[in-house]
Amino acid sequence: MRQLGTLDSQSAANKFRDYLLSQSVESNVDQVESAWEIWIVNEDDLPKAKSEFEAFQQNPEADHFSKGAQLASSLRAEQEKQALEVIRQRMKIRRQMQPPQLTTASVTSLLIIASVIITLLTILNQNDYGSVSRADFSICEYRIISPTEIAWYPGFQEVRAGEIWRLFTPVFIHFDAFHLLFNMYCLYLFGAMLEPRLGSWRFLLMVLVIGVLSNVGEYYFRVPLLEWRPDPSFGGMSGVNYGLFGYIWIKGTLEPEAGIALPQFTIYLMIGFFFLCMTGLIGPIANAAHAFGLMIGCAIAGVGTVIKRGLKP
Repeated sequence: MRQLGTLDSQSAANKFRDYLLSQSVESNVDQVESAWEIWIVNEDDLPKAKSEFEAFQQNPEADHFSKGAQLASSLRAEQEKQALEVIRQRMKIRRQMQPPQLTTASVTSLLIIASVIITLLTILNQNDYGSVSRADFSICEYRIISPTEIAWYPGFQEVRAGEIWRLFTPVFIHFDAFHLLFNMYCLYLFGAMLEPRLGSWRFLLMVLVIGVLSNVGEYYFRVPLLEWRPDPSFGGMSGVNYGLFGYIWIKGTLEPEAGIALPQFTIYLMIGFFFLCMTGLIGPIANAAHAFGLMIGCAIAGVGTVIKRGLKP
């Protein structure tokens, strides 16, 4: 910041400051005893400001100085408007970064409770302490022939017989404590963010669509090899979670005014985990469910945004 000069009148100093603003030169006015100092914020603007200052001292009543001062009032109002918008956006981001609450997310709560109960019942059965097996909730019934081989009737025989819930219920099956806890945390994070905004019925419909399609995809395909190899012995909420993640990710990118967004760290974590699972380093994973869920969630968000924009006049 460099001092340009002094004026004897506060009104003259303010008038010249406003004129400089109309010329895209930022300046400040400071009172020192009975004089008012003009300070130029950006030193690169000093040569231009000096020539204008000399002209102002010679004829402060010139029309272009008066008109420039009038223009400055509208420029200053626009700056204040932009500053308020920045504050508003920061407040919105701060609200988004707050931990989500389940108080208005009844569907999310029920999904978590059902997952915990069904997982505990099926784990007890695996240890000969229960009567509920994973095959009761799988996409079709199967029986274990050996540690590496199972048998089932192909063609969704049970579903065609009326047990249509089997297309969705594999999401409740989890194979160990970490599998359950990780999926429930993600469901809590994404569900508590989305359900209050979408409403419980719309959120439930989206969960059902993502769950069914990701389960069917996992039943038929092996990813990343892209093999057509049906297998009903899978389970977990991760396909739904990746669908919800994909919806939030795309919606936050294409429609930030919707107020739905994730921290960049969470986005990197989910994408990194997605590809880590495909390496096989952390054991057998329902990669097709992840891939189908992610694509479906992204598609729902993208199509919804395009339709909304198309309906605007």
